[in-house]
Amino acid sequence: MKRLAPYAVLLLVSAVWGAHAVVGASVIAALSPLALATWRFTLTAVLYAPVLIPALRRVRALSRGDWGLLLAASLCSAVLYPLFYYQSLATLPPVESLLIINAAPVLTALFGYFLYRETLARGQVVGLAVALMGVVIISSQAVARGHQSTAAIGEAAIGTAAFALYTVLSRRLFRRLPLFDVLAVTSLLGAVMLWVVLVVTRAFPVATALASLNAQEWFALLFIVIFVSTIAYILYGYGLARLPAGVSAALTFYPQAVFAALLQWVWLGRAVTLITVAGGAVILTGSVVMQRFAR
Repeated sequence: MKRLAPYAVLLLVSAVWGAHAVVGASVIAALSPLALATWRFTLTAVLYAPVLIPALRRVRALSRGDWGLLLAASLCSAVLYPLFYYQSLATLPPVESLLIINAAPVLTALFGYFLYRETLARGQVVGLAVALMGVVIISSQAVARGHQSTAAIGEAAIGTAAFALYTVLSRRLFRRLPLFDVLAVTSLLGAVMLWVVLVVTRAFPVATALASLNAQEWFALLFIVIFVSTIAYILYGYGLARLPAGVSAALTFYPQAVFAALLQWVWLGRAVTLITVAGGAVILTGSVVMQRFAR
């Protein structure tokens, strides 16, 4: 039973992160992308409060270069990624947006190559090209729906790039700090950055947005804060420590679209199109090939 526990835990993480797309789409009508991102990371930082004080003590010892990495990682993971991802969910079906976001390993490999000269095997280049073809397939469907969907594809692509860059930067940070130090501090710094954006753009209704939420919208927000941003990362760390990295990635990321598709159908009543299935299959095939040839 103990041997099966990490597998079950990572599948649960995949289900939670897959549900994030659908839950986010359901609450985006009540909360703007800025409001959702701001309150998500503000409340997440509160939940991480027990580990924040010792984490901040360790962070103070970082070099200037590492502080730069930490600030950039916070900007990517808590500001750029959620703002553009949530904005895309306002237009795209959740599964389409999620599949584009799940192409992040493609850009992660490219960022690793250009920023840190991480090698790319020939097989990885093939997988990268295949995965990008899947994104093009899904994008063609969105483009056919009109200008607004085309813009949403661009927003999802920016969110994907931000998440991929965070992944590359966080690898360096995890060599210097424990996992939860990085999660807690990036959540806090991200929340501060989002409140600065709020003040600069004078989007003051964000501060009072929670007062207008109904019970279902509160449930959606708390699900994102408690399960997506906190518990899922704790469980992910548990599984990652007990299984090979390749197995962990496969169990966590590949089934997400399946869980999202089921929830999108049950909760939102939106079936997944054959083009989305085809594009998703191509993206996942490319990701598997990339992982197979990773060094």
